[in-house]
Amino acid sequence: MPELPEVEVIRRGLAKKLVGDKIIAVDLGRQRLRRQALDSELASLAGHTFSRLTRRGKYLLLHLDQGQTLLVHLGMTGRLLLQTNSCPLPPHVHLTLHCQSGHKLLYQDVRRFGQILLYPPGKRPPALEQVGWEPFSRGLTPEWLRQKMARLTRPVKNFLLDGRFIAGIGNIYASETLFEARVHPQTPVGRIDLKTWETLLRAIRRILRRAIKAGGTTIVNYVDCDGQSGLFSVQLKVYGRAGSPCPVCQTPITRLVMAGRSTFFCSTCQPINL
Repeated sequence: MPELPEVEVIRRGLAKKLVGDKIIAVDLGRQRLRRQALDSELASLAGHTFSRLTRRGKYLLLHLDQGQTLLVHLGMTGRLLLQTNSCPLPPHVHLTLHCQSGHKLLYQDVRRFGQILLYPPGKRPPALEQVGWEPFSRGLTPEWLRQKMARLTRPVKNFLLDGRFIAGIGNIYASETLFEARVHPQTPVGRIDLKTWETLLRAIRRILRRAIKAGGTTIVNYVDCDGQSGLFSVQLKVYGRAGSPCPVCQTPITRLVMAGRSTFFCSTCQPINL
């Protein structure tokens, strides 16, 4: 599933070419997504202009000139591709926005777990109410994390995956962040002291910035709006590397399953603290 860096890379790429562009026609696919606006609502996009593009966690928000907001979540296999009208249409496209510039914005999704929803002016998408702090927000502090987590026993890896606290961190970046911070994924959050929260928050921000700079991480499906793979995959130190030597101490990387997700860590660099 695309995480914060991938969605941010897509946002930046689309913003360079879409802002100020006018939608002149809308084509809809035959199959619907898990959550999708009514066909009549999406057809009404014709005639509107993209005013700005923003991101909230893993959600991409395309703002239109009269105040409407098109919310997009890529699910597990969703892609937003920007092509010229002369390019042939790839398979599994569920929405095509033809623009005045000659570009067409495609939403492609093999498994159809994504979301495309349209909200009227002044209406805040309900899904955003459940999204926590942006990782780069100044309001997200080690002190807030220490106070909020003080009485909780849940493992820190599961906490990082819970977007109600910190937005946009998925399985890949949770494992990489914990390795960067030298924190064991099973560490109860209530036992993390202020100094470790400071280290962990710095690690979150470093990893996400590196991933954005590298264009995101491609494991299987992700590509940016120009169809290019993300290059952060070559920088991964623990994710997907079970049995390989730790890049720091040469201990074989361990894999375990937490909350139904594969977790990767170094048992030497990330000692257990239960």
